[in-house]
Amino acid sequence: MTEDEPPLSQSFRSFIATQQPVDSALPVTHITDGFAFRSVLTSGQLEVEACTVFENEPLLYLFYGRPAYRVNSQVLSSAIDAYAPGCFILRPSTAQRPRRVFPFDTGAFHAERFSEAMHRKMMRDDFALEPDTASARQLIGLFFGTNDRYMRNDPIQDVALPGLAFEASSYHALINSRHENVFDERISAIEIQLDHPLPLGGNVEAVVMPDRFAIHEVLEAVQAMGAIALPYDYIARLRPEAYTGNIYQLVRDYYRQQGYL
Repeated sequence: MTEDEPPLSQSFRSFIATQQPVDSALPVTHITDGFAFRSVLTSGQLEVEACTVFENEPLLYLFYGRPAYRVNSQVLSSAIDAYAPGCFILRPSTAQRPRRVFPFDTGAFHAERFSEAMHRKMMRDDFALEPDTASARQLIGLFFGTNDRYMRNDPIQDVALPGLAFEASSYHALINSRHENVFDERISAIEIQLDHPLPLGGNVEAVVMPDRFAIHEVLEAVQAMGAIALPYDYIARLRPEAYTGNIYQLVRDYYRQQGYL
């Protein structure tokens, strides 16, 4: 074994922990729909909810950098404003004490959407990272090289991996897939789980929302939490999932303006 090769027993978690991180941290995001958005503004915090993927454990889900969550993805075309998605852009320091960090959407893994790239005995927890945002930066450093490439889901195609780093090889194959599949860019969106509610005050940088939500009361609430509003054009009878590209664009533009990219 050379100095560059990990011990045979080294896990994906410990392997990623040895990698060089990208220079700067990204914000984290939380996406919800209009109905929950109103409750969040009223309560002033993001709440935990029982998660069926993790045996009904109360969890709050965030994504590192990307606004990746698809709220109401099963809802068809509708003019019901309450289904429209909104996105909270949270400061990088917000997720310093996560319960878990994963390199992908665990819900999709649970639904076996990644099985073609995995050994049949690989388990979800085989891919868990160190529960801190430093592990997200190290994963991006190895597989993407820069935050901008991570945001564009443009992974590095040629990554030198140790011969027995099976989980890392499977993850690399998964995120470099260019074929038509049942999964989307959430295969490489870093998931962060919190086990406690998250107050909005002092933690939110910006709020992406449909322009229909940008009324006086909402704008005042956003300003009170020390954030700015980033409205997008709402078009009735689009599927809620159709706004994903609009939200991504606003978030990336904001990151560039703030020097994150």
